[in-house]
Amino acid sequence: MATRKRRDPQTPFGWYLRALMERHGFESDSDLEAASGVSASLISRYQSGEVVPTAQNLRRLAPHLGASMGQLMVEAGLATPEELGMVARASAAATPLDPSLAEAQRILADPDRPAAAKEYLRDTLKGAVAYWRQQTGIRQASHEPTAAERAAGRRVRS
Repeated sequence: MATRKRRDPQTPFGWYLRALMERHGFESDSDLEAASGVSASLISRYQSGEVVPTAQNLRRLAPHLGASMGQLMVEAGLATPEELGMVARASAAATPLDPSLAEAQRILADPDRPAAAKEYLRDTLKGAVAYWRQQTGIRQASHEPTAAERAAGRRVRS
């Protein structure tokens, strides 16, 4: 029995959907239909761009494609990442982050940095802020335990 060759997707969302299907082992639109309950003809039409997917069908497809419903909605053009709260909204009057703080943020976000080095940096920053508050007379916010206090198992009351 000869297998029918699938048409190439005609839209960016179509290609995205096809890539997710292939990545998750769905060899045909019918395979995805069997898993999700969304008809193979609709899946084909989503790929061709004839039809824009509904939120309801994206919700049904998402768990089978290893994607969140939000990711699918953004890729389908139904919402923006900002509208879905997937990224922080840029403020028109946003103040750029101080270079020292930006570097600290990069270091803390680096998955290759050892956890102990990150804890040391966090404690150093907390100490610097506490010293600054003391010198300027600004009341201190509630105390968060340092790594050493957490390691010793001490509870610090604010």
